[in-house]
Amino acid sequence: MKNQTNTPKLPGKGLLNDVVSEMIQPLPSKPISRILVVGCAVKIHFPWDLAKQRYQNAVKEVETAVQGLDIEVISAPEPFEDADALVKFATEQKSGGLAAIVFFHAAYTAGEIGSQFGRWLLDNPLPILSWAWPEPGNGDRNEANSLTCQNFILGMWKQMGVDYAWMHKPITEEAQPLIGRFARAAYARDQFNQAKILHAGGSRVTAFYDGEVDELAVMKSFGVRFDRVDLEAVYQHGKKFTDTQLSRLVDTLVNNPRCERVDVPVEQMKQTYRFGLAILDMASEQGYLGATVKSWPDLFDCYDCAIDGSVSMMNDFGFCVAEEGEMNGALSSLALQLVSADAAIPTMMDLSLYNEPSDTLGIWHCGASPTRLMRKNTSFAATRHSILENGDPETAVGLMLEFLLELGDITVLRYQSPKAQQYYCFEGKFVETELAYRGSYGLMVPKDGQQVRDIIGTILSKGLDHHWSVGYGHWNEEIKLLNHFLKIEEIRTESFSESFGVHS
Repeated sequence: MKNQTNTPKLPGKGLLNDVVSEMIQPLPSKPISRILVVGCAVKIHFPWDLAKQRYQNAVKEVETAVQGLDIEVISAPEPFEDADALVKFATEQKSGGLAAIVFFHAAYTAGEIGSQFGRWLLDNPLPILSWAWPEPGNGDRNEANSLTCQNFILGMWKQMGVDYAWMHKPITEEAQPLIGRFARAAYARDQFNQAKILHAGGSRVTAFYDGEVDELAVMKSFGVRFDRVDLEAVYQHGKKFTDTQLSRLVDTLVNNPRCERVDVPVEQMKQTYRFGLAILDMASEQGYLGATVKSWPDLFDCYDCAIDGSVSMMNDFGFCVAEEGEMNGALSSLALQLVSADAAIPTMMDLSLYNEPSDTLGIWHCGASPTRLMRKNTSFAATRHSILENGDPETAVGLMLEFLLELGDITVLRYQSPKAQQYYCFEGKFVETELAYRGSYGLMVPKDGQQVRDIIGTILSKGLDHHWSVGYGHWNEEIKLLNHFLKIEEIRTESFSESFGVHS
């Protein structure tokens, strides 16, 4: 099921992917997530053959909705009317690993289905989607009573404290978008669970307090852990890559027809790529889901380079990385990558240029965005760090990749420090603009119905974090479902007056 947006078809690989593929073993494949479909009905009151047919049709709709995703759909042959049999079947399937459950109300059911399966869900807290369907009123007998069944069951689950989502849709392709959203959210939650994220550098950038998370809180909600590794250990690991290999990367980049300017010493470019190859190699060996890198001041002061060019390369390669030791940034980018099945290609940015009269927001960072996001028919520059050049052009280091970001729909997401137990998400699209600042840059107009004033007002008045993960496509609904099942609180956009951040 594809996300229906105006997102451009982004390139399948970046400028350096072919060369990197010759140097790095493939990243481990993410495991397939399994979704279980079960149904309920009773023979004594409602036609059983019709209930079975509806259930089997519902299974087919689920299978169609998840096509193209790394999801396997498993199901029982018919609806359950016996609670013990349902619990036994679900337990058997859980032993093989489950990401989520779709619970289909084929017809009205016995109350024990709700209470006993609800009890099972408390012991096995999986995302569950309750699906009832609108029955045609034909002036004759009620042959299913599906909505009442859903009302009956969800009333029990709510009292028991079971977290669920629900939908009321026909057993047709009309149900597929909502099923697809649920499946994407369940897949993301499943991939986060028990995964590892590499923290290269092991600590936050000096005084970037919002880059650090409470790791125990993250393990409790997401299931993921951070492995902290010193930058020197990463550098030593990178020594396995030869000067010839590093030179190939540099030559491939600077000789690309879209490279209009190079203003960074070759040795700094090689040093940057040594760190990037080392991190990719460690990810291949250890199976990391993603990474963050403490990019400064250590890399500037001790290794005479900047990590941004490598962050671009790694994200192009499909390995999700946030710079600046950003643990919250890594979580936010990974959430976008997972719910989008890799289509969003996230990049971590700053909100840098608010123009109130035009209701636009300039989104910028120094130069770490993947080249797959470069706007069509534009060029890029390979440079030293423009912010360091503000202080002293002679000592500024790189590698930075500077270009305009592609036009199209975007989602902006941030899990908030220190516990990542709140998130803020908004949508918009990048529109035509010139490069306002050197680096990676896009100009956003908000999604219909929102104003930049209210987005910025919410961020500033609530004191939210200063880095934001930007992914292509509109994924807010999938993110909302994911966070519902992770028990992470949504921060809602509020309305603000023109001055002082005072509510209107």
